[in-house]
This record gives sequence, structure tokens and C-alpha cells, in this order.
Amino acid sequence: MLHKDLLELARPEDFTGDLGLIVQECGLEVAVKLVDKLGGTQLNIPRSGLKATVERYVRAQYNGTNAKTLALKCGITERHVYHIVEGGAVKGDQHTFI
Repeated sequence: MLHKDLLELARPEDFTGDLGLIVQECGLEVAVKLVDKLGGTQLNIPRSGLKATVERYVRAQYNGTNAKTLALKCGITERHVYHIVEGGAVKGDQHTFI
């Protein structure tokens, strides 16, 4: 863990490559925390990282007539919305596009 005084000196221009993208999209504080806590670790951030959240949201918001709206909000297909609300679960070896 790096010393707090050192971390407070970090500036956006100090971060290049993937970390620069993290600063741009998530903010300097997030990038500094990632370097401090997970520095040296290679990360792969799966698109399906929010799958359970999306499914919970769809189940909570579905009213029988808003499948298209939910699909657009969640970045999934209308068919997948129906699959979720009908209780179907995505199998472990299937990929979702969220």
C-alpha cells in the first residue's frame, strides 16, 4: 500500500494506456485506488459482470408491456427480457451481450 501523501500527488496525466482510460471513464480517485490496492494484478473485466443486476432489475421493473423499453435500457434483446421474466437462467457456458 502506497503512502497517502504520495497518492494525493497523482494527476490524470500520470496515467497512460489502460489506466488513462480508467481515469477518463471512472475518475482519478478510482484509478489511484486500483493502482494502490491491485497494482501488479492483471484484470479482465467481463461484459457479463452485471448480469445478476440486470436480471434482478428486469424482474423488478417488468410490467407485462415494457419488454422493449427494458431491453433498450439494459442492452439486451427483447427476447432475453422475456427469457428472464419467465424464469429462465442463462447457463454457465452461454454468453450474454451485456
